[in-house]
This record gives sequence, C-alpha cells and structure tokens, in this order.
Amino acid sequence: MIHSIRRFLFISLIIAITVASAITAIGNYLLDKQIIKPYLDEQLIDNFIFIKKLNAFARLDATTKKIITPFLTNTETPNLIYQIWRSDGKLILHSFNNTSASLVNSPLGFSDDRIQNNDWRVYAGIDETTGAKIVVAQQADVRNKLTDLIARNNTYVTLVTYPIFAILVWLIIGVALRSMTKLTNHISRRAPSDLEPINLEKIPIEIKPVVDELNQLLGRLKTTFERNKRFVADTAHELRTPLAALKTQAQVALRADDEKAHQNALVKIAQSVDRCSHVVTQLLTLSSLREEESLNDVHPLNLHALTIEILTYLAPIALEKQIDIELAPAPSESIIMGNNISLGILIRNLVDNAIRYTPPNGAIHVEIKDQDNCIALRITDTGPGIPPELHERVFDRFYRVLGTKQTGSGLGLAIVKQITDLHHASIHLNKPLNGTGLQVDVLFPKAPPKNRNHL
Repeated sequence: MIHSIRRFLFISLIIAITVASAITAIGNYLLDKQIIKPYLDEQLIDNFIFIKKLNAFARLDATTKKIITPFLTNTETPNLIYQIWRSDGKLILHSFNNTSASLVNSPLGFSDDRIQNNDWRVYAGIDETTGAKIVVAQQADVRNKLTDLIARNNTYVTLVTYPIFAILVWLIIGVALRSMTKLTNHISRRAPSDLEPINLEKIPIEIKPVVDELNQLLGRLKTTFERNKRFVADTAHELRTPLAALKTQAQVALRADDEKAHQNALVKIAQSVDRCSHVVTQLLTLSSLREEESLNDVHPLNLHALTIEILTYLAPIALEKQIDIELAPAPSESIIMGNNISLGILIRNLVDNAIRYTPPNGAIHVEIKDQDNCIALRITDTGPGIPPELHERVFDRFYRVLGTKQTGSGLGLAIVKQITDLHHASIHLNKPLNGTGLQVDVLFPKAPPKNRNHL
C-alpha cells in the first residue's frame, strides 16, 4: 500500500479544520445566547422606561391622554406586550396584542413566564409617582431566532470559505514538500559513482536526520567501493610477480632436458603456487575486515584457550624448522570480549610471522598475562627483530623489512593492526630483555565482571 504524505496531511488538516469549525460554531452559538440575552434585557428596560414616560404624559391632561392611549393600545408589536396595573389591582392600560393572561403577579425585575404555551421574558417595575405596576414582556422565540440567525450566517460564511481553506491547505502543503521534491530530483540526477555527501544547509530541519543518515550510508558505500577498488589493485599488484615467476618456471620445466632441471622447475612452481595462495588468503582476510563497522558476534572468550587451539594448528610447521614453541601457564584471568574468528587470525598471523623469521633451532615463547586493566598477549621470538625506527612502518599494507630472505605478502601485521583496532586493543613492538629477536605485546580490555561468568 502506497502512502502519500501530501494526501495524509491534506485529509488530516481538513478534518482538523472541520472539527475546529464545528467546535467554534457550537461555542459561538452558546456565547451568542449569553451575549444577546443581556442586550435584549436592556431593550425590555428601555421599553419599560418609555412606557413609564408615556404613561406620565397621559396623566398631564385629557388631550395628551386621548392621543397617547390609542398609540399605546394600537401599536402592533407581536413579540412585545405590556400591561399597566393600578395599585388597587385594576388594569388601566395594555398593548394591542395583549393576551388574556394577567401579568399583575409577575415579580419585580426580570423573570421567565409561560403565557399561552409560549415562553416569555418579563420585566416588571413600579411607577414611583402613581404606584402603578408596569409589566413588559418579550417572547423568548425572538431571542432564539436571533441567535439561530447569527449561527446560520456564521455557518454560511464557513461553508463559503471552506473551499478556500482547502485550496490554501493544499498549496501550503505543496510548498512545504517542495524541498523533498528538490531533494528527490537532486538524488535522481546523481551519477552512480557520485557518493559525496548531500549539502545540509538548505534542508528543512524535519528531514535533516534522514539526509544525515543517507550521508552516512553514502560514506560507508564510498569506503566499501574504495576498499574493493584497492583490493583489486592490491591483488593485481601482488599476484603479478608470482604469476610471472610461475609462468617462467613452467616454461623452464617444459624446456628442461634432464630430470633434475625438470624437478627443480616443478619445485619452484609449487613454491610460486604456495606464495600465490598465501597472498590471496591474506588479501581476502584483509578485505573481509570492515574498517567502517564494528565487529559482529562479540562475546566473552578465554584468550588462553584460543591461543592453545591456534598453537596446536601451527605446531607442525614449527617442528619442520626445529623451532620450540612454549606457552606459559594460564593466568588467573584471561577473559576478554571479542570475536573468536578474527582473534584466531590475529594469533595465527603473529605466531606464523615468528615462525617465518625465527631461524632453525630457535624458540618462540607465548604468554597470556593478567595485568591491572587489561589482558596481554605476548609473543617473543629469537629472530632478527625489527629496527625501532620501523616499528610503525611494518603495520602498513605490503611493507616488508628489507634484507629478509623469507617470502611473504607484507599484509600479516596490517591485518593484525586492523583486528586490534576493531577490538579497541593496542599492539606494541619491543626488543626482548635478552636483546635478541622481537617481542610483540597486544593489550586487550578485560571483559566486564557481569560477562565473565557467561562462558
């Protein structure tokens, strides 16, 4: 189901305007009733005062009375009646449309009364001069009709302006979503290779988080593409020499006249194949380690137990060179948080390097140490070592120390450095206390106490 933000906002705002208009109309209707009531009550008082003055004039002389009395009695105001009662209870004057009901008992001031099945608003007062009681009444329907008329007119105005509201809402939403349309067009016009971040200066605040996440995704994609491009370049660079050597040795084997030269060429072919295999393995390992992401499947593991497993795998290779590998006893604490596959690669590369560069009849000492705030993996060999000025350079990709006669890809320590960074660990190269060989220390943070019992 496809959802339209514009349609959703339009319908929601129209419903909100409708509900608000209905509430406003009801509120105005109730307020109008409250406002109109005192206004019409004032009219009743004005009528009372007017009739009171006319009644006073009528008492001045017979001529005035003859003129005013017919005026009062013949004035047709269907919704307004009045009565003038003498102090002895006799009706002396009333409106032309006077009903048969007597209002002499109406209380002084305002009151509501029902006269001939109709509701009336009544105001009664005393003429201080004569003591006569003047009662003025207005039919309540007048008030209701006036309120209804105002409400009806307000409704007509709302209905007339409703389409205008709808058009304005539609246009305003369109203007508000224009930035999203521009962003969509900007992204659609981009070339597939354009992975530069999107400029956030003219982006509305509401969609900035989305664009920011998109920029982060573009950054990760750019890093991935660059890594893949670098992997292809590295592979081509590293395989060019062994493949050329492999081809040369194959040609030598094909042209060899005696069995010894033929066998010698085949041995070199096998060595070239091994080197190609090693380079490809190291390149694939390095490519699988994502620099821009954290490790997955991180859990508590026993570093000493993992080291025993890797050393068991590498022991036959050391025996071929008559190299002794010694593992110190397990410390009191060797639990770290990590990924066992990548840490296995780290230990294998470090020990494999030590085996490669340690001369025959040499020794390799491996130890797991429980230090104050970390668990240390220490690998010490009796090889030629690395000059102190090159301790940082050897972690670069494809860098190899000159003068070594061992084959390699120059990627082993680069992979180790990347794995240590992913585990928030540190690696240090030092000269052993006896002054011969190389000592490698990898310092891992200890696993939190709550995770140490999960093994």
